[in-house]
Amino acid sequence: MPDHDPPSEFAIGGLMMSLWIPQAIHAAAELGLADALGDGPTTAAALAKRLATHVDATARLLDALIVIGIVERDGSTYALTGLGEFLRSDVPRSRRAWARLMGGEQVWRAWGRLTECVRTGEPAFAAGAERRSQTETFDALFDDPAAAEVFHRAMADGTRSVADSIIAALDFTDVERVVDVGGGHGELLCTALARHVDLRGAVFDLEHARAGALSLFERRRLGDRASFVAGDLFLESPPGADLLLLKSVVHDWADDRALTVLARCKDALSEHGRLVLIEPPAADPSSNPGLAWIIAFSDLNMLVNTGGRERTQAEYQALLGRAGLRVIEFRPTGFYGCFVCTRA
Repeated sequence: MPDHDPPSEFAIGGLMMSLWIPQAIHAAAELGLADALGDGPTTAAALAKRLATHVDATARLLDALIVIGIVERDGSTYALTGLGEFLRSDVPRSRRAWARLMGGEQVWRAWGRLTECVRTGEPAFAAGAERRSQTETFDALFDDPAAAEVFHRAMADGTRSVADSIIAALDFTDVERVVDVGGGHGELLCTALARHVDLRGAVFDLEHARAGALSLFERRRLGDRASFVAGDLFLESPPGADLLLLKSVVHDWADDRALTVLARCKDALSEHGRLVLIEPPAADPSSNPGLAWIIAFSDLNMLVNTGGRERTQAEYQALLGRAGLRVIEFRPTGFYGCFVCTRA
C-alpha cells in the first residue's frame, strides 16, 4: 500500500494555474518593476506613480509576486527579495530580458497552439496550415526591432552566466581567429577575447544584431579585436576561422535545417580548424530530475516555436557525423556540453 494519500484534484489544478506565474513575472519585467524597486523599499502608490501604472492593480501584482518569492512586504512598503534581484536590468546575472521574451506575446501565442503542434508535428506558425517559410517564427520576431532587441538581450543574458566555464573548457592553442556563429551580441566571443589577449574574432549573425554587438565590443574594450559580419547561415558560410563556436543554434532546427547549418560551418573551417557545438545534451531523467525538467520543456518550446528539438549526446554525435564532422572530444561544462569537431 502507498504510504501517502493520492494527490487531490487541487494538485492538477495548481499545475494548471501555474501558467499565471510567468505572466506575472513577465509583467514585472516589462514594466521595469524590479529596476524601480532597486533603489530601496517603497509603497505601491509611489511605485505606481514612478511606473505610470494603476495603483490598485500595481498592489495586486506586488501581492502575487510576494507569493512566488519575488517581492517581500514590511507594513505598507515592498522590496525585492534575492530572487527578485535577477529581474533588475543592471545586475550581472539579470534575467529581465529572458522574462520579457518568454512571457511575451509571440512565445505565449505559440504555446497556446501546442495541441495543434502535437497533432501535426509542425511549429505553431505552421501547425494545421502550409508553412510559409522554415524560419517564419524568427522572421516575425525580427520584423519588430524592439522584439529583436529583447530576444538578443535575453540570449546575451543567458550566455553571460555560462560563458566563462565554456571558454575555460576549450583549447585555444594555435587559434588566431575565432568566429561566434549566430552569436547575437557576442557575449561568448567577448569572453574568449578577454581570456586570450592575442585572439581576434567576429560574430556572424543577421544584420539586426550588429548594433548590439558593436556596443558590447566597445563596452568590453575589444573593438580593436572584434568585428561583426552580417549574413544568413542558411544561405552563406561564416567567415573562415581556426575555431567556430556554435552555441544554442542547432537545437532550434529539425535535422534537415540543422545539417544545413553544420555544412555552412564546415565550409568555413581552416585546414586544421575545429567547430565547437555547444548545446545541453538531454540526459536520463532519473540522473538529474531538475535538468530533465528544463530539457523536456525546452524541447516542447523548440517544437512550438521553431520546429527544432533537444537531443541526447549520442543524437548530436550522429547528427555531426551526418554533416561530415568528427567529434574528437566531448567536454561537459555544467549545463552545456561542448562537442569539439574536425572535418571527418
